Amino acid sequence: MAGPIGRDNRRIEILASVKARYADFDMMAASAIGWDQKYDHIGRGRFEGSLSMVVLNTLQIGRERWKPGIMQRGSAPARCWFVGLPIVAEGSLHVRGRLIASGQPVLAGPCDDIAFTANGHTDLAQVVIPVDQIEHWMQIRRGAPGLDRKYLDRPFKMAELEIVRRGTAVARLLRSLLNGADGAIVPDALTAIEGQIVDVVLGMVPSIDVAEPLHRRALVAMKLRDMLLGHVEAPVNISAMCEALGVKERTLFVACVEAFGRPPKAMLLELRLNAARRALTHPSSEWTVTDVASRFGFWHFGEFAAEYRRQFGELPSATLARTLGTSQAFAATRH
Repeated sequence: MAGPIGRDNRRIEILASVKARYADFDMMAASAIGWDQKYDHIGRGRFEGSLSMVVLNTLQIGRERWKPGIMQRGSAPARCWFVGLPIVAEGSLHVRGRLIASGQPVLAGPCDDIAFTANGHTDLAQVVIPVDQIEHWMQIRRGAPGLDRKYLDRPFKMAELEIVRRGTAVARLLRSLLNGADGAIVPDALTAIEGQIVDVVLGMVPSIDVAEPLHRRALVAMKLRDMLLGHVEAPVNISAMCEALGVKERTLFVACVEAFGRPPKAMLLELRLNAARRALTHPSSEWTVTDVASRFGFWHFGEFAAEYRRQFGELPSATLARTLGTSQAFAATRH
């Protein structure tokens, strides 16, 4: 089996987690791990809030909900960017004296006071990523040295529904981590989830790369095909693909679509599903669908079943049952 490739051999770990409801805004502010902040209750009505958070050794991910509104002062963890993706924002949002327009994330670079204000019921998915991790991602994927607030103000703008979609995706990944916070989640799954979190957040940053010439893209496509075929059991993310092939994300994307009619992530998914089907049609006697899904890096078994069914028109359990039934029938004819 091919081993994982990527930036380094970091072992992703869950260091701490929080999941609680609050009737007191001071208690909620004090519960955020690694933050130094205070809340003031603004707007009329009884305060209701909830905080879910997982602290990895590489980043923080959380979801915070409150009503009627809060005004925050204080700082996030040191040398980190804070990115908030509003899932619900019934009032206006402000950061450091500036109104956050519809279709923009709540974005704050390393600073002493984020100075965030939400004038109403808010549901905010949030990720805190260290500067050096962002700089590496930006260099590998975008060919830029890092995030620049002045650069992001206009290009970062997107449809409000896209912001909500990405916020919901972050919330889903957070749930996966919370479900595994007791140690039930395997290290490879943690690494995959961490990569997805970073991609969801930084994937909003626009690319300014110019794609390589056609002949160069064709070579990239062939190398990409071979890489993906060698990593169906240890799926690689886009950052690892870019780093291993020495190309930026736009070139990788264009080369793959030109050569195979689909982007890299879709192609890798299909190759993994094909490998899973082969395993289910030639199983060892003790294999289960869960064993096969785990072998090919599918850590959410419901999603694996849904993707498999979309690809092959049947559930993986049906494939395995038919295979085992055929094998048993064949064995019976030999006696």
